[in-house]
Amino acid sequence: MNKEVFKSVFQNNRVRMSHPRLFIYQELAASNNPLSPQELYRNLIKQKKKIGLTSIYRSLDLFESLGVVFKIVNGSNVKYKICEMDDHHHHIVCKKCGEVVELHFCHISDWSEKVKESTGYEVTDHHLNFYGFCKSCKSLQT
Repeated sequence: MNKEVFKSVFQNNRVRMSHPRLFIYQELAASNNPLSPQELYRNLIKQKKKIGLTSIYRSLDLFESLGVVFKIVNGSNVKYKICEMDDHHHHIVCKKCGEVVELHFCHISDWSEKVKESTGYEVTDHHLNFYGFCKSCKSLQT
């Protein structure tokens, strides 16, 4: 997700774009790997950016609710990655190395209808993630 799309998400949702939020976005966007809040904090402090760890946690929660980042939970470890796509999509995460791939498809409408029929719920949204082993990690296991 480029910087202009990122800013437009904030404008469209009437959320203020602060300097700390922009610093967090830039650090996540520059990284090839998902980052934990602590890693973000250390990286930003090294760059002499004035930001608190609490601000990072709050910003990441906001980013996740806006669909800007993907939260990766592996046991007690939590990391975040910028979503490159700005439309609805899903992810697959390698359980060994943590690589994240965005999936450019979602054919879950039939399943959503079955959920509605069996529960009576009106399905308004969903989050679906896949987990497994990437090609590199899979070859290390055999």
